[in-house]
Amino acid sequence: MVVALCMLSLLLAVGCAQKGPLSGDYIDMTDCDVPTVQAVEVPHGLDETLAYGATDIRLADSILLIARQYSDLFIHLTDLRSGETVAKVQHVGRGPGEAVNTFYIGVSEDGEYFWAHDMQLGRINVYRMSDVLSGNGLPSRSVTFEDRFSQGHVKDVVMAEGRIYTAPEGITDDVSRFVVYDSTFNNPQGMGEWPALEGTAGLPGPAYSSVFEGSLVYIPEADRLAVAHYYEPLVSIYSMDGTLLSNTWGPDEYMQEFSVNENNATQYGDVVMYGSMVGWGEDVRSLYSTLRSHEGRLYALFTGERMSAVPEDAAVEEPAAGSRIMVLDSDGVPLEEIRTDRVLMRFDIDPETRDIWGFDGDYNLYHYKY
Repeated sequence: MVVALCMLSLLLAVGCAQKGPLSGDYIDMTDCDVPTVQAVEVPHGLDETLAYGATDIRLADSILLIARQYSDLFIHLTDLRSGETVAKVQHVGRGPGEAVNTFYIGVSEDGEYFWAHDMQLGRINVYRMSDVLSGNGLPSRSVTFEDRFSQGHVKDVVMAEGRIYTAPEGITDDVSRFVVYDSTFNNPQGMGEWPALEGTAGLPGPAYSSVFEGSLVYIPEADRLAVAHYYEPLVSIYSMDGTLLSNTWGPDEYMQEFSVNENNATQYGDVVMYGSMVGWGEDVRSLYSTLRSHEGRLYALFTGERMSAVPEDAAVEEPAAGSRIMVLDSDGVPLEEIRTDRVLMRFDIDPETRDIWGFDGDYNLYHYKY
């Protein structure tokens, strides 16, 4: 019924001039009667320092992978059956299998491989899970981008169909939605169109990647890419050649104000950071922080958390405490909303066992069942 109502909404939009934040046809979550599930926190009994300095978290069967700063090794693997940390890989350094600033982890759809991108070295280290668990901490393959200083900041790296897909953000002159590399992580090509969001027509090229900063995933079951946006309540789905197939807006209708600063100074309230030409208003919020793909469905983590301090006497409407995981099909139709009672920064989910693992801004690790 939910799918039918949302598809009907989309079909009606095709036949009329839809007024809203996006030009053209899109799915508005507020038009969909999406069922809500409340996830329940489960004490995990793991080491309380396991997520200290965490920047990403992934699930691969019974193995929990956490990317961490403030550690001699970036990636820690914990066996959830025993509760023990069974391996640590990617030592801090510049040698084989080492890294300088790993933040995010990718996992193959079959769980056989995982990888991490080092922006400073322009290197992706790929590991075979079985090798790591048997004591071999060296990557099975490493690829390096020769012109790494032109990449921009890359969060999620997708390895699919013999190519490497990224959605660079912030410091980049590339005006395409994606940058695609060959299997050696070289010969980059830009592709893909930006969503036609109100107020973004005619922006300078480098501004687009900041406005549309987001989390990238591959949907192998549908052979598609998807991006959930950090500053926009928007999930966009693309074909593998970069054609924009659908946009889904919501669950809350934030239209965040931004400005273009030619001196590449980004302002968040009273704080100025240099390196990007887009600045955001004082009430800017983080919206979609993480996107995951499992079994042909998308799981997008929505927080709506305010990023800057607000005067105590300001009348500010705050969202409900906790996070919302919006579940969409591969066409962008919302199917379900999963709620947690805490604001998670990054997460992963196992739809088969109905487990959620994530961490908050204070590096506390949480386990939920839904």
